[in-house]
Amino acid sequence: MGSKKPAVWLACLILPGLILATAGCAKPTTGAPGGADSNSATAPAVAPAQPPVQAPVQKPPVEPGPIKARILAIGDLNPHVPIVEAAQTGEKQWDFTPVFAHVRPWLEGADLTIGDLETTFVGDTYPWSGYPSFNSPTEFVRDLKAVGVDAVTNANNHALDYDGPGLIKTANEIDRFGMPHTGTSRTAEERDKILVLDVAPGLKLALLSYTYATNGIPLPEPWMVNMLDPYQIRTDIRRARQLPGVDLVAVAYHFGDEYAREPNEEQEMYVQLALEAGADMILGDHVHVLQRMEVRQVKDEFGRDRRRAVAFCMGNFVSAQQGLHRQESIMMAVDVKKENGETTIEQVSFVPTWMHQYTVNGQKRFRTLVVEKAIKEYEAGADPLITAADYAQLKEAWADITTHVKGSPEVAILHVDSPVSVSGGK
Repeated sequence: MGSKKPAVWLACLILPGLILATAGCAKPTTGAPGGADSNSATAPAVAPAQPPVQAPVQKPPVEPGPIKARILAIGDLNPHVPIVEAAQTGEKQWDFTPVFAHVRPWLEGADLTIGDLETTFVGDTYPWSGYPSFNSPTEFVRDLKAVGVDAVTNANNHALDYDGPGLIKTANEIDRFGMPHTGTSRTAEERDKILVLDVAPGLKLALLSYTYATNGIPLPEPWMVNMLDPYQIRTDIRRARQLPGVDLVAVAYHFGDEYAREPNEEQEMYVQLALEAGADMILGDHVHVLQRMEVRQVKDEFGRDRRRAVAFCMGNFVSAQQGLHRQESIMMAVDVKKENGETTIEQVSFVPTWMHQYTVNGQKRFRTLVVEKAIKEYEAGADPLITAADYAQLKEAWADITTHVKGSPEVAILHVDSPVSVSGGK
């Protein structure tokens, strides 16, 4: 027996309380879902009504939140022979990390930590030495990285202490421990590359480095050491500013008159030159004593009218030199924010430090202390290595650093009860 086609229903008009059927329209019978046809055992099921398909709601794009980060800069890293001897733990073995134990939370807490490396690494075929020709175990740069230093500048007056081969050997050793560096070059092509560092996800800094001299040693090639040259500095800053993704430019200067507590006219000129060319930060070193820090509002050639951070000299962060001013140093903290594609300097501050020289079991030791923290630890009886004489010098250093370094009202003291990080750190 052949099957019948389903009945075709015509449109029905339904009014309140009344059903009117047009021709060929009948009220469905009750029973199984969808009703039944009188001429067949089972009528086809009627699909339930489906809700209308709605287009997805287009939400407005979410603006990413601001990126906040802290950049930390430290002064001269001079591992003089007494420091090398104090760090030796065995035959051809050294551990420099105790030198940094007191300051390590700040080095590690910053998103990016930059140091000024003033030594060479030419191996033990030459004696370990300081002035006039520095040579240190390569474990020093290994341990810098271990305690939180992320990059070093090394255009300085000791870059050619062992001539061109010594410069190349030093760069190779720094590379061996994975430490980014800038200021000296092994090839002309390397000189043309600009070091770009990740500060935080979505925030990059270009780092440049220049020196006033190489202690009278002529450059084997003109591109081996970045010298103070107005044209070259402007050119490099312009190139750095225009690199894709670069948000900040920092310029490290090795300049000034040794042991002078105030910057000279040449320092002033080179600082202003770099800021007007587009630099955001000036990291000064060389004179082995502290000079002032400033916040400057400068409109550069790119039209950016911004706050800039300037440190003329950050002092001896690691050194065996003696005397209050030569043992003083700072950690310069620059807190930045990137929002809606623009990066600004929010705060410029510093942590006073002091190079502690002490004796354990008849052997001289060295460590960089956070001055405020060390004072509190002595007063609480928490650090037996600090003597009454050390305490007196720490108090004197605190009074001197906190007044001498503040070159403008916007520069703040970063106290030890402040967070060492603004973003969670590395």
